[in-house]
Amino acid sequence: MGCVYLSLNEFMPYHAEALQIDWIDLDPNSKGLILGLLRGLGSGAFVAGIAILFMVGMSLRKNPRPFLVLLPLIAVSYSTLLCYATYTVYTSTPGNPPLLLNIALVATSALASITLSLSQRNSSDN
Repeated sequence: MGCVYLSLNEFMPYHAEALQIDWIDLDPNSKGLILGLLRGLGSGAFVAGIAILFMVGMSLRKNPRPFLVLLPLIAVSYSTLLCYATYTVYTSTPGNPPLLLNIALVATSALASITLSLSQRNSSDN
């Protein structure tokens, strides 16, 4: 998702629905501001995604103990805050952002975090 938002040259169709204006009709200052905001979101998503992939990779190759708190914290908190932002657009504008996809991301992040915790608990019991 981070790569998608970092590479945008205009907003997504649901952004046009939310603002009720086409990209071409925006003034240059608004275009610059919106692209800056989208790229800021994309930067955060990219960095969080890289951090999560790094921690997962290291956990598979070595002892996952150093990442038992940080990995779930980043995954669940980022996906939850992104879902909250998407929900805000969904409820406050006529736009139709991918809310269900974001809810699925939160659920997947939480489930993966619970699975990681349970697997570590079971391995420490043995």
